[in-house]
Amino acid sequence: MFYILYLSLGVLVFQTTSLVLTMRYSRTLQGEGPRYLASSAVVTAEVLKILACVLLVLKEHNYSVRALNSVLRQEIAHKPIETLKLAIPSGIYTLQNNLLYVALSNLDAATYQVTYQLKILTTALFSVSMLGRRLGVYQWLSLLILMGGVALVQVKSPSLQTAAFPIHDRSLNRK
Repeated sequence: MFYILYLSLGVLVFQTTSLVLTMRYSRTLQGEGPRYLASSAVVTAEVLKILACVLLVLKEHNYSVRALNSVLRQEIAHKPIETLKLAIPSGIYTLQNNLLYVALSNLDAATYQVTYQLKILTTALFSVSMLGRRLGVYQWLSLLILMGGVALVQVKSPSLQTAAFPIHDRSLNRK
């Protein structure tokens, strides 16, 4: 039973770190020709997610295209208000994903990863202030450790002036 938990944790850690390092490498790679647009990467990722969801719904309904069409019509077309309610969060999510590429283009991977984890802190603070939830002692302690980690990563050490992926000034490369 516990091996599934540790396996899940390991896969999540591997997926998260490899995603950040791959995105960082692809954004800072000095190569010939134009760089890909971050918005294209975001749209491609979302299209792949939609295809995966459609395939899962199709599988759930025994690969019946007629049933898939019925479910899509019933859940999307026949509920326009519910569909429109998702427009604002999805727009914010798209903006966030585009800004992730901007951040990775301008920050080193460690600073990005630790700073990005501040979303946990803001989510906790909003859930306490807006939803009236209570956090336990260990949860508050974890948030304090997270804040300390973010603060420590932001402090520059004189011996660590070079990064694994150096940040290049793109304005110097323009003609």
